[in-house]
Amino acid sequence: MRVLGGQTRAPERAPEASGVTHAGSSPVGAGGAPGRPRTLAMRWILLACLAIAAVTLLFPSTPTYDPWAWLLWGREITHLDLVTKGGPSWKPLPVMFNIPFSLFGADAEPYLWLWVARAGALLSLALAFRLARRIVGRGPAGVIAGVFAAAFLLTTYQYVRDSMLGNSEALLAALFLWGFERHLDGRRDHALYLGLAAALLRPEVWPFLGLYGLWLFFRNPELRLRLVLVALAIPVLWFGPELWGSGQPFRASSRATNPNPGSAAFADHPGLEVVRRFLARAVIPLQAATLVAVGYAALAWRRRRAEAITLWLFAIGVSWIGLVAFMTERGYAGNQRYLVVTTAAICVLGGIGVARVFAAVQSAVANRTGSARTGLRVASAVFVVGVLALSPVIKNKVDNVSSTLDELRYEASLWHTLPDVIDKAGGPRRLLACGSVYSGPFQTQMVAYQLGVHGIEVGALGPLPAPGVMFRTHTVPRGPLVAQLKDKRFREVTRAGRWQVWTAPRADARGRSCPTSAPRAPRVKPIASTPELTSSR
Repeated sequence: MRVLGGQTRAPERAPEASGVTHAGSSPVGAGGAPGRPRTLAMRWILLACLAIAAVTLLFPSTPTYDPWAWLLWGREITHLDLVTKGGPSWKPLPVMFNIPFSLFGADAEPYLWLWVARAGALLSLALAFRLARRIVGRGPAGVIAGVFAAAFLLTTYQYVRDSMLGNSEALLAALFLWGFERHLDGRRDHALYLGLAAALLRPEVWPFLGLYGLWLFFRNPELRLRLVLVALAIPVLWFGPELWGSGQPFRASSRATNPNPGSAAFADHPGLEVVRRFLARAVIPLQAATLVAVGYAALAWRRRRAEAITLWLFAIGVSWIGLVAFMTERGYAGNQRYLVVTTAAICVLGGIGVARVFAAVQSAVANRTGSARTGLRVASAVFVVGVLALSPVIKNKVDNVSSTLDELRYEASLWHTLPDVIDKAGGPRRLLACGSVYSGPFQTQMVAYQLGVHGIEVGALGPLPAPGVMFRTHTVPRGPLVAQLKDKRFREVTRAGRWQVWTAPRADARGRSCPTSAPRAPRVKPIASTPELTSSR
């Protein structure tokens, strides 16, 4: 009997071979179709995620640095004027969304991408619940597994913040978990398509999808043409636009080897630093529960060849962090959010581990007392005591929610007040007449988007010489005022909301249209830095 991911070639024995109860669907084999209840449930989950994500847009919202670049590139492609120099690494999938989104106008496009990114984050939580419950099975233990898997993922380091700001890692987690589930359902074609979408978000997916594609090539011959098309689409969509936009097809790789300060790449042993930081941010209860799940699965596999799904999930998570660690050793950034596939896998395993402990207590008490009801009651009581014992960890996570919301409000206020200061200074045309454009290093893409210029046309590093226009703000509420002002020819023109505009006009006739003000003392009064709720534009 040949097994991959718990699936066997015998449809009627798939659940027993994998150790899985397929909640809500009938068992399927390698080539069968999922049960209709599971398919319908997934449709409702997708609709619910999209609806909830739409509601979140009623609160102060903004993209962050990378998403602003994707928005710019989507708009530039529609105008056949793509310039990718100066921005973050190219990512095909977000830009593919933002090409049609750009047709709805500059005000709507950011919200449309945030809608997709946040729906992806919600979907990842729902899929973490479904997968953990599916592996454990029906009943209270299965529900506990699902709830804890979703809770672990939701409270992961900056998961909410990154998702709310439009980063794509949570969407990648959703694609990974969905593709894993589709494989278990026997829909290898769907798993392939979801793998392609994931491969258009991060290059770390490529070796995993390549191995899976090689397996499919021999296992599912009917997919061979689609496998070839996928293999061609990935390099075309990654390297083709970069060749067009920068003249350097591998610019994304070069950009990724210029990490920001504080990156693990600057450690003495970058690969080990990636692992150390991941373990430091994975709470001890999650680590312990993961070990329980893996230990249980290893014993089950040794004794009766069960729990293969759990072991495959663990293997993928470990392999992913190993790949990121290796790439960091080679000079890549190694940011913690790049480990999202490992994070998703470990969170699902953590939920499974909690459920295994619950089920073990329930079974032990039921066997000793001869009463299943007593077993359930005692296990529930032990579970409640365990949760109370972990209340300091839970409280710490809850406290983080408040600070995260403050950060989101502040970042949203930067975007929502930027158009006001541009209008107050005379509009984009007058400001661009000043010469070069400057801003803080994390605001360049946002400023470029609002002014309607390429991202490379907004500078942030270096001496920032005159003539030009400078947009100054605080990146974080109590941080320094950026961009750094060293050329004394710049004078403040106006301020609004979180922003100040400083100009140093050209000396020629065209420069007379640049907004100016009388010379003033160089001392700058800081912009108010307390977070505030700002209405969306």
